[in-house]
Amino acid sequence: MQFASAGIDENVVSEIASDYYDVYGSPHLVANLACDEVFERGEEGILYVNILNNGQITGFEANEDDIEDDIEEYGETLTRTYMSSELLSDRTITTADSMTATLSLVDPDAPIKIEQDTLLLGSLNTGKSLSSPAEFPIEIYDNAKAGTYDLQLYVAYRSQKDSAVTPPYGDTYYWYEDMNQTMVLQVVVEEEPYFRIENVESDLLAGDEKTINVTYTNTGEQIARECIARISVVDPFTTTDDQAYLGDMHPGESRTAVFDINVAEDATVKDYSISSEIKYKDEQDKSQYSDNLKIPVYVGPAESLNASVAVGFVLLVGIIGTPVYMIARKKKENNYKKYLENKETKANEK
Repeated sequence: MQFASAGIDENVVSEIASDYYDVYGSPHLVANLACDEVFERGEEGILYVNILNNGQITGFEANEDDIEDDIEEYGETLTRTYMSSELLSDRTITTADSMTATLSLVDPDAPIKIEQDTLLLGSLNTGKSLSSPAEFPIEIYDNAKAGTYDLQLYVAYRSQKDSAVTPPYGDTYYWYEDMNQTMVLQVVVEEEPYFRIENVESDLLAGDEKTINVTYTNTGEQIARECIARISVVDPFTTTDDQAYLGDMHPGESRTAVFDINVAEDATVKDYSISSEIKYKDEQDKSQYSDNLKIPVYVGPAESLNASVAVGFVLLVGIIGTPVYMIARKKKENNYKKYLENKETKANEK
């Protein structure tokens, strides 16, 4: 689609110059990707865009009245010289001058970020391509769904509309029009396994040695075979059990990995993240690795020594106090029995 608006009033030019020819045609730009259009989720890359100008001159028409008038006034030799000069300059109407390219999303909710959306590209003659492709840095969001996404390339430029000369001095005048074209490019987010952490169960305290349960889900579109979840720990954590076999994970399927974690006694009480990844085999049986998946865990304070002593004291009192209580109770029962026997004896004597 092309639009145009006159830059200089043609009537003004016609008053001061002779326009021997009307030439018809314009630039026509074609854009395509000079790179692979397939990207992975979370990938950052460069979209290389090539632009070709295949504009054509579709015809021309001589203004016989202006030619005859100038031959009569300035002579045929001079007039024919200026006619050739004008025809040569008119041929540049297919050149796209001062190009500005802007890349945008057709769907503003598409999971793609265009890091730099506007570039100045200079001029482009017909039959020529850019000396080097235009470079638009992009990022595919981590949560992108597999599929094809449309990008809109809008190129604004200036085009020479016509030219005219001024006999007998030979000065040439030009006038231009502003034009633009909109082209569509496509980017494909490929189908693949993709993982996220669905749930974490942990109860870590400073100085603890405990397990954490991490549930992973394959949110992608392809099966991941022979999955192995792995963690990488740094201070204040250590582990001797950094891998868990999950097996095959179909799209939408979840598996829970169990890891043994040791927490340093001097660990600061706060939230931490433990790095993890999943190694798997894709549909071509090639080993692949997921993105880094952060496991959120909280480390609480170590158990208080006073609380432990108090618990121990209560247990000790319970252990020692029970037989003492039983002895005292037995003694009390014997004394009461003797009292009843004495009372019965006295009653018989009477």
